[in-house]
Amino acid sequence: MDFETENGFTVTVLYYDAPAGLIMHNAVLTGLPVSDSGRVMIPQSFRNGKSIIAVLEGECRILNSLGERVWAQKNLGLS
Repeated sequence: MDFETENGFTVTVLYYDAPAGLIMHNAVLTGLPVSDSGRVMIPQSFRNGKSIIAVLEGECRILNSLGERVWAQKNLGLS
């Protein structure tokens, strides 16, 4: 039995607030079970109110994302 099977998976989830959030968020979830088909099972309590766009294996740090530079320039008055 490997570490993930015994202790659950760690994933990074990228999501928008539902139904029409404009800012991408991320969250690291740990100790998640895996279904018989091999998919990580994200709790419904976490899924509520979110549009999940990606699930990444492990703990990831987002360096930049789509629209981030445009948002920063607008807030600084550079556009």
